[in-house]
Amino acid sequence: MNEMDYALENTRTAGAYILYKGFFVFQVGPTQNGDKLGVVRLGGHRENEENPLDTAIREVFEESAIKVNPVNFPVTYHLNGWNGRVHKVRMTGEINPILIKGNEGEAYSVMYLAFANHKPKPSSESQGLIFLSPKEIALICSREITFNAFLRQNGVAKIKGDFNKNLVLEPFPQLLFLAKLLKQEQNHMEKFIELSKQ
Repeated sequence: MNEMDYALENTRTAGAYILYKGFFVFQVGPTQNGDKLGVVRLGGHRENEENPLDTAIREVFEESAIKVNPVNFPVTYHLNGWNGRVHKVRMTGEINPILIKGNEGEAYSVMYLAFANHKPKPSSESQGLIFLSPKEIALICSREITFNAFLRQNGVAKIKGDFNKNLVLEPFPQLLFLAKLLKQEQNHMEKFIELSKQ
């Protein structure tokens, strides 16, 4: 068994980069300290004998009330840790993750790419959803911006919870990785973004 097959069998968490009408959908809500608003991927922990893709599909539904169509991105990236070097790896599955993070010494986490079948909305597990264009992703990942400033710039969000919108948006690691991916795989990403608008 190669390392990436091992990674999929030993995945602890899985999620997805969800595309809806040209926007990437993320959760937004107060961080553990309550001093910022985290911009967090849709996803969560694997249950029972689920494979990682099933985990991602279930978690996305639980957090945003949408059913998704996963797509096979032509490249899968692997990194040992969020600050580690990124490697392209070869996968042979029908629907392969876009990202595998981890190593044999720690838990694996995977991310898929998927299209939303209809407009996402915060469910019982989510206080809010934020819809990000590639330009907004670059902005949030490159400088501090409050949620109110984002909204004033015609940013799109659906909020269920009541929280301080004057807090700064904090991109979590999966969003930071997506910002890099949008630059490194620009042609592939633009193709999928355009497909999501149809």
